[in-house]
Amino acid sequence: MDKQDIERLAKLEAEIKAMRDLIMKMDNKLDTWNKTFIPRDEINEMFRSRDKEINELTQNLEKFREGSTTKWEQLWSKSVWFLIGILGSILTILLKETLG
Repeated sequence: MDKQDIERLAKLEAEIKAMRDLIMKMDNKLDTWNKTFIPRDEINEMFRSRDKEINELTQNLEKFREGSTTKWEQLWSKSVWFLIGILGSILTILLKETLG
């Protein structure tokens, strides 16, 4: 073998070593990534579960708002009629005293 062949082999060996090191780094990164990877099915199930909980909470909140609004409306209407009755009584008494 002459000198050029030896130099070419040395370059090829260096390139092969660099490629091997790169492949080992990529393999290590892939192993690390696989440890933290969540499969698509698990993510889909997680999102489905989250969406279901959000829908249930939204429905419960709407029911609560409807129920509380109805109760407040009933209470408000009863209070208004009660106050109208009291004001009517006061006006009647004042008119009797003023006119009478």
